[in-house]
Amino acid sequence: MNTFILYSMLLLVVALLFILVPVLCYKPTEKAADSDIRKQKNIDVFQQSLADLQQDQAEGLISSEDFVRLKTELERSFLRDMEDEEQRHQTLTMKSGKVLPLLSLLFVPIFSFALYQVVGSARDLALPGILAELQTVETEAEQLALLTELADFLQARFERQEDDVQNGYMLGTLYLELDRYQDAIDTFRQLADGMDAGMDKATVLGQLAQSLFLQSESEMTPEIRNITDQALVMNPNEYAVMSLLAMDALLNEDIVGAVGYWRRQLLQVNAGNRDAAVLRDRITRAETMFPDLFEGDTAAPDGPSVTVIVDIDESVVDRVTDDMRLFVFARNPAMPAPLAAENLPLPASFPIEITLDNTKSMIAGMNLSTATDVIVGARLTRGGATAESGDIQALSDAFSLADQQGPVSLTIKDIVP
Repeated sequence: MNTFILYSMLLLVVALLFILVPVLCYKPTEKAADSDIRKQKNIDVFQQSLADLQQDQAEGLISSEDFVRLKTELERSFLRDMEDEEQRHQTLTMKSGKVLPLLSLLFVPIFSFALYQVVGSARDLALPGILAELQTVETEAEQLALLTELADFLQARFERQEDDVQNGYMLGTLYLELDRYQDAIDTFRQLADGMDAGMDKATVLGQLAQSLFLQSESEMTPEIRNITDQALVMNPNEYAVMSLLAMDALLNEDIVGAVGYWRRQLLQVNAGNRDAAVLRDRITRAETMFPDLFEGDTAAPDGPSVTVIVDIDESVVDRVTDDMRLFVFARNPAMPAPLAAENLPLPASFPIEITLDNTKSMIAGMNLSTATDVIVGARLTRGGATAESGDIQALSDAFSLADQQGPVSLTIKDIVP
């Protein structure tokens, strides 16, 4: 905040200099020329009047005493007119040339400050302070008080800018953390109502469904089911929806179903982060505790498989970054979710050969054995199963697993818009 004020003051000083420097350097040349013209006219009038007096004296129309008296009055009048003109010129110059600009030196900062308070982000200056305090709190009570203050701050900003999706999403998730489920529901519902269909709206709907699920004490109501269905139409692997469905499956003792949702989540996270480790731990514990339920997950010796040889086109090599991963998958042409997939670190070199079979299934009860035709794809991505803008990929045409002879070759070169 101090840095912001310092920069603001510096910018204000620079702005005022744009007024002050021209004022100090200003010379009213046009007004001076007008004044000179009027002075010259006074001189001409004086000279003409003096010449008339001299002629009247020469013609004997006035006496010498009257000539001296009238000449003295004429000179006094001339001097008075010249002094009045000079004074008027100086007054006009001061008023029009410098007074108003100098007054604006006071008006500009006052008006700018008032305008910033009304339409600017002056009220947002408190946010960095709240966030800084959150990093230094030592007790749970202090943290709760600051989080509540942050929620009030975000709520006030959301009321001013209802189309600010990022602020609204942050507010909704904060309400969830504070167990203020109804506030979270209201926020996410308002956000979703103002959004077009797409990945972002699917994310908001996922959070709305989770808020309703927690408020209903983990009961999957028809309303929640309807919201999750809407989200899955826009994003079949929406992360929050997968969490919700996994939790519902566990509550209904559907261990296989829960593992299937966790596997779909695992496709969307970087293999090295904490979420991936938690998901892998859940899957391993479920498979260890209930081995009989997952016997069908291993590929039979004669189960279907497809070998994919992945290469990369030279035209996109420069777009590849170290934080990308290689996601190779096979899916039903009619479904976006993969039947089998591999999420690998960025290979040291290409081409690379990968075999997909039933052991690579990510959805319980769905694998290559359940499909007749498939599409295989390879994608360099920073995300997971869902293609994101900037990813580079290659997709095959649909083909029959039974008729496929030999590996499928893919060259990654298409950039996802």
